[in-house]
Amino acid sequence: MGEPVEIGRFAFRFQCQPGCTECCKQPGEVWITPEDVSRIAAWLGMEPEGFQRQFCVEDEEGLRLAIPSSDSCVFLEPNGCSIHPVKPLQCRAFPFWPENVGSRHAWRALRRFCPGVGEGEILPVEQIRPVAQECADAFPDHLN
Repeated sequence: MGEPVEIGRFAFRFQCQPGCTECCKQPGEVWITPEDVSRIAAWLGMEPEGFQRQFCVEDEEGLRLAIPSSDSCVFLEPNGCSIHPVKPLQCRAFPFWPENVGSRHAWRALRRFCPGVGEGEILPVEQIRPVAQECADAFPDHLN
């Protein structure tokens, strides 16, 4: 485990909104772990190596999903994520990435595109911290 993630001292309200796919449409990289590759490949009925060849890019920065020319995730379909039950860690953890939970300002900035921020019950820090820490540990150079 790397450095402990800083969690802001404010009320975290979040409830993913039915039918919303705004997080999937945001620009940026979707970093993936070897476990993500295995899990998604199995879901798609592929070998991990074939999945990686077809859907990923790997370079000195790490392994990530290839971004199609549409700028949204290749797995985003009109009715939502086609791999939702096995989506990558980075997607499962959103919006509780280390960069989002460290300050009230960063958390509130998510409202620009995420209608779930500020909705629902207040979530305990004990629920948020392990998710943010898992991301920080898996992607120390990307989600901090």
